[in-house]
Amino acid sequence: MSLVVDVSVFIDRLFIYDEQRSSRARSLFRLIDGRSLNIFEPQVFGIELASQLARRKPTTIARKLYDEIMNKIILIDEIEYDLLLDISLTTACRAIDAFYIAAAIIISAKLVSADKVMVNNARKYGVEAYYIHNLNDYNTLVSKISQTTTQT
Repeated sequence: MSLVVDVSVFIDRLFIYDEQRSSRARSLFRLIDGRSLNIFEPQVFGIELASQLARRKPTTIARKLYDEIMNKIILIDEIEYDLLLDISLTTACRAIDAFYIAAAIIISAKLVSADKVMVNNARKYGVEAYYIHNLNDYNTLVSKISQTTTQT
């Protein structure tokens, strides 16, 4: 099983604004790590992550967190403009969301997000997507990951 995990889930894991949100994100990453699942990201993920971290932490700490996360994910270097355009025109999504939706399409992955709007737009485009702060979505995703054998 391959996953595309929106930066919002990483932020929920790293920063506690709401204990339930953070707990859910941390549990999800423990499960993903335990199954050795690959997380794929569009190239713009790195920039989005860096900007989010820089708003919350001093530069040296932000850079350390950035490097740790980037070492654990697989970047998708190229996403065709026509696919991004089609996603945008079909769903009227935010530009950044089109990149995550496209990444999920390119590698036939499940999209995981803490952003309900992104999940709804991904579903509108036919992508299997999970909003981790909806209990039903979260439990379904955890069940599917739990049934996955460890990747090598």
